[in-house]
Amino acid sequence: SSGINAEYGGTDEGTGEEEITPIQNTWTREDWILLAFMALVYLVDVIEIYLPGVVNQAISCDIHMTPLQEGWLGIIMYITMAISIVTSGKLSESVPKRELMLVSLYASIACNLFSVLVHTYTTLMVARALIGIIVGINVNVIALFFATHVSSKCVKIQAYSAANCVWAAGAGWIALLGYFLIERVGWRVFIIFTSIPMAIPAILMLHFYYTSESQDEERV
Repeated sequence: SSGINAEYGGTDEGTGEEEITPIQNTWTREDWILLAFMALVYLVDVIEIYLPGVVNQAISCDIHMTPLQEGWLGIIMYITMAISIVTSGKLSESVPKRELMLVSLYASIACNLFSVLVHTYTTLMVARALIGIIVGINVNVIALFFATHVSSKCVKIQAYSAANCVWAAGAGWIALLGYFLIERVGWRVFIIFTSIPMAIPAILMLHFYYTSESQDEERV
């Protein structure tokens, strides 16, 4: 009970019994903005993660890949993403999180443009591998960025649950767009207009709202 008291409350003066008061779970304006920002970054990541499954067949028909090449193009991003998630934790802690996210978001746009404009099998493999690294870094850094800005632990738990729904929504969204658009506009245009615009709102927020790394001091 002493552990509970340390976090929740004190003693009732009338009865001498321990009185538990609930954690403050009121969402502030900053919390809502932070949730929107985290959802935007998650949306960028989830589109990158599910994009290969939507466009690979169209790419294969266009540049005449073998089944083995198509398979490697489909999995290379997930391999580098897994390695990046495991190895980038220390990087996310040591490098300023705002700058790291800006670099990763800009790099994601550059890799997608590179793969669309110079679409050989080798360049596609390189671009996908780099995107996997970028997504792995983003997964770590956005979690740390959110944790250092949120107003309370209770809000943090609720926000993580809400933001995780973006993964399901993003997966359904990219699959639906692929079903209706990819045969009409082609895979190059599809990549440009599904992945790149999603990164722009998050980049603008980092440039004009989260402008100071001093905000990264932990509040909870």
